[in-house]
Amino acid sequence: MNLFFTAKAEKKERSFFRLYGKAGYTFYTIKENRPNTIQKVTPASIYITTEKGVRPIRISRKSMRKALSMLFYRRVTTLKALMKIHAFSSALAGLLKAIVSDICKVTETKTGAVRLSLRGLRYFFSGVSKGPDDIRIVKENGGTFVLLNYVNIRYDQSAQWKKHLRDLGLTYRCVMLDPGAKTIAEAEKRGRKLEPIDLDDYADFVKRHSDVIYQYLTCDVIGDPEKTRLNTLHLERVVGRRPVPIYHVQSPLEVLEQLVEEDHEVIAIGGSVFVGRKQREIMFAEIFERFGDQNFHALGLGTMRLLLQHRWFSSDSSSWLNGRIFRKLLAWSGDEPAAKGMSSEEALAFNIRSLTALEERYTDIQIHFNLIGPT
Repeated sequence: MNLFFTAKAEKKERSFFRLYGKAGYTFYTIKENRPNTIQKVTPASIYITTEKGVRPIRISRKSMRKALSMLFYRRVTTLKALMKIHAFSSALAGLLKAIVSDICKVTETKTGAVRLSLRGLRYFFSGVSKGPDDIRIVKENGGTFVLLNYVNIRYDQSAQWKKHLRDLGLTYRCVMLDPGAKTIAEAEKRGRKLEPIDLDDYADFVKRHSDVIYQYLTCDVIGDPEKTRLNTLHLERVVGRRPVPIYHVQSPLEVLEQLVEEDHEVIAIGGSVFVGRKQREIMFAEIFERFGDQNFHALGLGTMRLLLQHRWFSSDSSSWLNGRIFRKLLAWSGDEPAAKGMSSEEALAFNIRSLTALEERYTDIQIHFNLIGPT
């Protein structure tokens, strides 16, 4: 776990107990909405009485901070995941919900599971597979996650790409791995022939480098949702953990509905680069209107206006590099030319900081007090 997320968890926890979490404070469990009341808070523990309990139960603040750290790092958790941290998972989850009520949403999935997801948008900086020094620039300007292309690093037998991450201090799972089907297709358009992706080789790569791979995308086939689904099932079986499934906007919404019903923490939306701007906006609006409770990742979407228009859970693209290539700034108000006297490297750094800040963009979100207790 990166110390950055541990520090965020400790700060959030201290703030809550300083302002609210004192003796007599009542919070509610997530699923049953049952009251729990704080009896005492010490530097080491929180003592809580439940609706039916007589003697207080004890939750260590160490466990509380561990759960918070996991939430800030993963940005999504469930009651099932919290059970691995503390035996009193319903009380822990209810307290966790109260602490982050101003920055999270609580949803019930199609299978009845309860999910907590942080608001804001996590950005994965792509386009760094061929420019290792760019990862350093990302880190120095606050970026914490990158997207790497399997096609570009699959023949690196000594895993220099991973050594570079570790040398920079990125020793936690910080990589979203893209199989690179789009890279192969674009190469073919330019007359270059790249070796196709072998599904089992891709799965083996994910397993060998699972110590730094945060998430990995499924091997998608644009225009063939059934083949994409079979690839996803095969990867889940072989790797032992689910890949991020991909829905292409060219497919019927019934395909996306099926993915939503499968209870994926996040679903990637792809294929939008092949449609016009207006059509893309219509598609995104319909997706969020029908499935707004689902967490969505925007594949290859670097347009700030579209990132801010909907409640994306995460996104990736290489558009941040436009600061160096075109001296273009990705401001929240839209793309702007860099000011005179601003170097290309400074424009690049500005874009990194702007996109990283989206993860903590809570200022326009009002607190919903019904997240803390019953309406």
